[in-house]
Amino acid sequence: MSVLLGVVALGAAAYFLLAPPPPSAIPDKPQSDPPVFVQPVQETIWQETVEALGTVRANEQAMLSPKITERVISVNFDSGQHVTKGDLLIELNDAEQQALLEEMQASLDERSRQLDRVKSVEGSGALSKSVIDEEVSKFTVAKAQVELAKARLADRTIYAPFDGVLGLKNVSPGELVEAGDPLVSIIDLTPVKVDFTIPERHFAQVKTGMPIRARAEAYPDRVFLGEVRSISPQIDPISRAAQVRAITPNEDFALRPGMLLIVELNLGEKHAMTIPESALSPIGDQQFVYRINNEGTAERIKVKIGRRQKGVVEILEGLEIDQPIVTHGHRVREGQKVQVVTEEEVFTDSTKS
Repeated sequence: MSVLLGVVALGAAAYFLLAPPPPSAIPDKPQSDPPVFVQPVQETIWQETVEALGTVRANEQAMLSPKITERVISVNFDSGQHVTKGDLLIELNDAEQQALLEEMQASLDERSRQLDRVKSVEGSGALSKSVIDEEVSKFTVAKAQVELAKARLADRTIYAPFDGVLGLKNVSPGELVEAGDPLVSIIDLTPVKVDFTIPERHFAQVKTGMPIRARAEAYPDRVFLGEVRSISPQIDPISRAAQVRAITPNEDFALRPGMLLIVELNLGEKHAMTIPESALSPIGDQQFVYRINNEGTAERIKVKIGRRQKGVVEILEGLEIDQPIVTHGHRVREGQKVQVVTEEEVFTDSTKS
């Protein structure tokens, strides 16, 4: 029996010596810090620009209408025709006014001759001053009646008020038109106005003469250049924006009133604190970055961002120039130790492997 117990004891001892230790007894295997790419916060000189939606407006635009009710005698234009200031466009019936003008002119001529005869004997004392004054008065009335007849005659003709392009024709010869009827529009398209709004924060930066660049959906590969001509003196209390008007050359009539333009206004140079856009870690509507402190530990920092340009974002608050931040690499956590690597190191390791 003693021999059997000895054998059992020896077997149990061998088991405990050869069996693997429990998991809790195994020491942790050292793990390396996650590799990350780091870049310092930089100061960049940006061309500060503002983008806005603009609307094309004619340099000059008018709807031509008659002042009186009369029948149309002739229409001397076609729809879409280019005309010059002073071109005769529409003639209304003026027979009665022509006859009236001739009558008034004859009366004026008679009064003029009578006044000359009176004045020829003015110094002789044959006529009293009251008689002479009466003749002068009659001559003045006759002259005024001639001017009135000419004005009424002019109301029967419609001329182009400026150089421009005519719209669609809404009148035909023989038609009876009434005062105020829209007959044809005329638009001056060289140059054109471009109206857009800017936020209140840029109001003090915008000056007349500043250049603009504009693009239209109808011409995706073309840039239209212009300059700021005027700025509204007041801010809209609802939108908190100011109205700006620019002038753009339009020799080929490519831009037409009502077109929508994307306007880019150059406000000049600006010193901006920037980081790569890839460094941002958005959480909800907030933006964060991971900054590396002197101990090589990642710190999550809340930042306020500004504009974005070609993969770079402006930092308004939260960082300082030259602070190292994680741009990309292994996902890190707050307080985690990291290994800063460079692209050259990654390239060397990959060639060795």
